[in-house]
Amino acid sequence: MAFEYIDIEDSVYKATFVERAEQGYILVRPKDYSHVPVSLPGWEPEPTLLNEKYKALDEPIKNMTIYPDDVWLATYPKSGTTWCQEMIWLICNDLNYTEAANVKLVKRFPFLELSGIRPLPQDFNPFEDAQNLARPRFIKTHLPVSMLPDQIWTIKPKLVYVRRNPKAVAPSYYHHSVSLHGYRGNLEQFVRSFINDLQYYSPYHRHVIEYNNLNYDNILQLCYEDMKKDLAQTLRRVCQFFGKSYTDQQLQTLEQHLSFDSMKNNEAVNSRYWVEFNLKQTNRIDKVADQDYQFIRRGEAAGWKRELSDELIEGIDEWTRTKVTDPNQAKLFRYD
Repeated sequence: MAFEYIDIEDSVYKATFVERAEQGYILVRPKDYSHVPVSLPGWEPEPTLLNEKYKALDEPIKNMTIYPDDVWLATYPKSGTTWCQEMIWLICNDLNYTEAANVKLVKRFPFLELSGIRPLPQDFNPFEDAQNLARPRFIKTHLPVSMLPDQIWTIKPKLVYVRRNPKAVAPSYYHHSVSLHGYRGNLEQFVRSFINDLQYYSPYHRHVIEYNNLNYDNILQLCYEDMKKDLAQTLRRVCQFFGKSYTDQQLQTLEQHLSFDSMKNNEAVNSRYWVEFNLKQTNRIDKVADQDYQFIRRGEAAGWKRELSDELIEGIDEWTRTKVTDPNQAKLFRYD
């Protein structure tokens, strides 16, 4: 077996995982990571929090066939992933808004390891969808660098990584987990477990640092907060990365298409059907109209200032100070 599976020993998790609907959580670490080009001295990956269901996907993903014209998007969850998927797909597909409206984003740009973290309808298999896409394939993942397919490092397809302020990630991830994972704890409990690296795909800081320290020429690094400040500039950077050229008017139209109101009301990207499916499965159909239970929720850069208590804000800041002591790495987490 190429992966090590480690039980979670955290006392709070062990005492509350059933009541918070966190059953099946487990730590996963690859045994061989020597081929991953992380340029950190003495680098070793930390275990990643996933689900026992990942055991069915670990080797298939590790050994997945990669093509040079693949496009990969990697993020820690709730870092602007859906926004970037739609942006990248349209830029790379000659701004084909008709196909983008008629084919759901989950089919155009599948979430590689989704079945490895939660149950899915029988007719929905994103891993198979990703493998069988017509080329060029567009593939989304939240996996850390150490768990990406081995061939990525030799075939070297284009890779985009997006990071976001952890104080913005935390409340967004909480609402996402409530609506899509059936999480039953409150916001404070969720943020405390996030700080303890006990939510899916954690540890958060290592996820960001490792992607930003790859010795990999074919990568574009983006930041959610920069996109919110100046989306036009981000569009130009993405076009340059993919060798695409559009007129100012075309880019203005794309910017409008990618606005929060447009994305929120775009049924091809907002996964409303998937949220409704999960709410029905967990007997919470009364939440369907609640904005906090939507896949695309608020789209704010600084909504955390309203949602998080001063104590939680300081807790996240102290967590970052403790986890990130290198001044160069610390620059990745300065958003204020």
